[in-house]
Amino acid sequence: MRGRVRLDVLLGAVVLVDVLRVFLPSLITLVGSAGETPAELMGAYALSWFAAAFLAVPLARIVPARGLAAGAGAALVLARIALQATDGGDAQLYAASAGLLAGLVWLVATAMAARDAGPALGGFVAGLAAATALHAALDGVDLVWRAGVWPWVPLAVYLGLFAAALLRAPDGEGAATAPRAWAAAGPALLLWGVYTGNEAHAQASSGWSGGAAAAVIAAGAVLSVAVAAAPRSLTRHPAVPAAALVVSALGFAFGRATVDGVHGVSPWWTVIAQVLGQLALAGCLGWAAALPGPDRPSRRGIAVAAGTLLFVLLVFAYYAAYDLGVPNRWVPVATALCVALLTVRGTARGEVGDTAGGFARGGGRGSEGRLAEIGGPGGLRVVAAAGAAVLAVAAVPLWRGDAPEWAPPSGGLRVAAYNLRMGYGMDGTMSVARQADALRSLRPHVVVLGEVDRAWMLNGGRDQLRLLSGRLGLRHAVWAPAGDEVWGDAVLTDLPVTSVRNEPLVEGGPTGAQALRVGVRWRGRDVAVIATHTQPPDGWKDLGQAEQLARMARDAARGGRPVVLAGDLNLQPGDRPWDVLLGAGLTDAFASVRPLRTFPASPRPDEQLDHVLVTPDLVASDPASPAVTGSDHRPVAVTLAPRS
Repeated sequence: MRGRVRLDVLLGAVVLVDVLRVFLPSLITLVGSAGETPAELMGAYALSWFAAAFLAVPLARIVPARGLAAGAGAALVLARIALQATDGGDAQLYAASAGLLAGLVWLVATAMAARDAGPALGGFVAGLAAATALHAALDGVDLVWRAGVWPWVPLAVYLGLFAAALLRAPDGEGAATAPRAWAAAGPALLLWGVYTGNEAHAQASSGWSGGAAAAVIAAGAVLSVAVAAAPRSLTRHPAVPAAALVVSALGFAFGRATVDGVHGVSPWWTVIAQVLGQLALAGCLGWAAALPGPDRPSRRGIAVAAGTLLFVLLVFAYYAAYDLGVPNRWVPVATALCVALLTVRGTARGEVGDTAGGFARGGGRGSEGRLAEIGGPGGLRVVAAAGAAVLAVAAVPLWRGDAPEWAPPSGGLRVAAYNLRMGYGMDGTMSVARQADALRSLRPHVVVLGEVDRAWMLNGGRDQLRLLSGRLGLRHAVWAPAGDEVWGDAVLTDLPVTSVRNEPLVEGGPTGAQALRVGVRWRGRDVAVIATHTQPPDGWKDLGQAEQLARMARDAARGGRPVVLAGDLNLQPGDRPWDVLLGAGLTDAFASVRPLRTFPASPRPDEQLDHVLVTPDLVASDPASPAVTGSDHRPVAVTLAPRS
């Protein structure tokens, strides 16, 4: 019967993604400890958990693979419950780590117990689709980051369904599948997380509203389940989805444009590349599952463990490249080529026969199989109806509360600057609500933001700028990419915006740097706000970035225009670049309260890295830097008034 999808794998994939979205940011924020831990130690910590999954292969000689899958799945459920109960810190890190290992062992054991990869990989694709739609419906703020009682209700539902499906997982029946089909699962997970199923990346692309972009990506993910279930009816040869996957990866990797004066923005058509990539990815997995092969459980287990190990290696290759200052655009392209080769290799050898209907080969056909699988046209209609319901929620998220009423002071221009640290606090928990509260308490007219993450899988794949601007209720959000199209700086304001332009800064430290110049209208005159997060070479050996900023400030000040330069400048008063900026005619808005230490936010900051510099025609008053821990930096704010 065509269209058969294993329900236990669908639900297990959702739970595994849940855990992964906590493990990866915990790795950066808790193991990384505000950048103090060497990258190689973080990598060793992550690799150890993925490497440990190989132990499931010899363990399955002692415990039957189906029983091992049930036990590991139960451990995954318990770890997910523990994550919901934790409140950051070491408890969160270790619960996420244990849950990750349990999920990987469950996946390896499931592969070893399933001779026919079709229904299982169909469940895997469906699980990724469900995770996409759920993430979009939750507006990127997963249940694990939500407090109170109500998040436990949907969590209990899908964990309970997963536990029930584990107990009635189908027996390993059907024609044997080539083990390399399972090896594609890890690379597919990377492609899905980085771009094909990443609705936040679509929200950050130009020309799309946030709700519409999320709905389009979620719709593509839901449709991809049908593609995976019947690839031959849609593409007569596996080379078709394989080629489409590589083309979409190229579009994603090189899709950059200058939009409204801002360089490096993701153009509108990259959203189409994302949808094409998800459909092609599902088609590749569907064709790969149709390749017959030797019935060796250990080979299937090793294949899926190797694929997940490749996943974490590719994650580090993609994101560590920013710290190393090397291009990483070829990582998704190389990953797509890997999946494509796994898909077409069997065809080149003439291995695909009449069974190439994707998941046409049924799994277990007893009562257990009927409960643990969704099969046939009726079952797929149920899935389609459920997907449509979730898409309706994804288009207009019901989980976002209204921004509280507040207003800036009337006495002067209030400017705030905050390095957001990708939206995570010192305790490793997602902190966008705390960051919004901190900024709201400062009552700014203009907010300068640094380390704004709009889609990185490493940080959970959410559009932080959209979330923060919505919670603050500021209607203008001006975005400027720095490290890549979804990592950079921003300006939020309720004042009229009169002009926008940005300039990439010369190469320096990790993640790249830029300077965003935004003109705002305040009390009948234009004020130029320059937002930046400098990334200089060690010790500012090269003053190029400071010299660029000094030139931009001088240019902006022509004609008597007031200028504000703000952000995490990664320098302290008295440093050589500080003198360069002051030499451009700027003054220190916090001179009266020095030293004003802002990093690290807790327990005691000892560095002055976050600044507001202004032209002499502005007088500073009411400086503030509250002791909050929503980031590894404290925010700063100051009120500016024309010099009389």
